[in-house]
Amino acid sequence: MTEPSENTRRYPRFHIDVDASVHTADGRKLMARTRDLSRSGICLVTTGPLESREQLGIELVLLLGPSSTSEPLPLRARVVWCTAIAGAFQIGAMFDRLSTKEAAFLDMFLRYLDGSILPAGAEMETIDEDKQGQEEGRAPSADSEDDPFRP
Repeated sequence: MTEPSENTRRYPRFHIDVDASVHTADGRKLMARTRDLSRSGICLVTTGPLESREQLGIELVLLLGPSSTSEPLPLRARVVWCTAIAGAFQIGAMFDRLSTKEAAFLDMFLRYLDGSILPAGAEMETIDEDKQGQEEGRAPSADSEDDPFRP
């Protein structure tokens, strides 16, 4: 089956790599890493397989700075596909029956990812740190150019 190209998707997809906790309906808890996220779903990599149509509870936490994280973002999803890859499993899941509050938090999370909102003081902190480093003869911090979701 061919995967739709980026421009034919209903919602933009954001490539992010953060820890996720996955809870299954039968009580299992799996640790995972995200591959991407959109308004309609998520791609995760886990150490265990999940069945198609399995209901999941997923919690994501954003790293907002060196010592700052977001509140956990709880999401309900349904497994669409699961593929074995190099000793792990890649899972595609669609968000399912999100409450108004969950949908609002997901939208805020996505606006953070697309750069339309920043945590309070984040932009100024990065600019100030880079300016100070340049005055001291150091290169700008890698964090200002790298993925802010990586630990």
